[in-house]
Amino acid sequence: MSRLNEAIDAVFADRDIHPADVPRLELYMDQVLSLFEQYLSGTKRTPSDKLLTKTMINNYVKEGLMTPVRGKKYTREQIMQLLCVYHLKQTLRLSDIKALTGREDVDFEACYTRLLQEKEHLRTMLPPMLHEHLPADPDDPNDRLVLCLALSETACYLRRLCEHLIDTIPESIGGD
Repeated sequence: MSRLNEAIDAVFADRDIHPADVPRLELYMDQVLSLFEQYLSGTKRTPSDKLLTKTMINNYVKEGLMTPVRGKKYTREQIMQLLCVYHLKQTLRLSDIKALTGREDVDFEACYTRLLQEKEHLRTMLPPMLHEHLPADPDDPNDRLVLCLALSETACYLRRLCEHLIDTIPESIGGD
């Protein structure tokens, strides 16, 4: 198997936090950070990268991306909301994320559960397509650049589609 095919398989073998993994009782900030680290550390580019920090979470609350914490513990719904923010922040601006998650009319656990179902579908659909259509090993610097440009453009198309969906949220139910 080529190195690129191995990389594709590794990227799509990421681990998720499933709703059953989230305790039913409220968690302190350090417990939330540990939960993310325990399940999602495999998505880090380097071991020293941080998935989440206390400052990041506090900023998400301050910016209205998630509901304010009462006391010092996070509810299960807030953890589900944070999981949604975490996934969206990989590609979207904070203002766009706020339009989607800074709301009280969303069932974050149901949405996150559906995300996991969609991810599973993508994990079965995308790797075979990528194996078939991408070169075996882009060792030539030109081939590597072209491949990264094409993958980056694909990500841009998908991000722009998300932005369009956000931009068309009706005023009466969305946004700030």
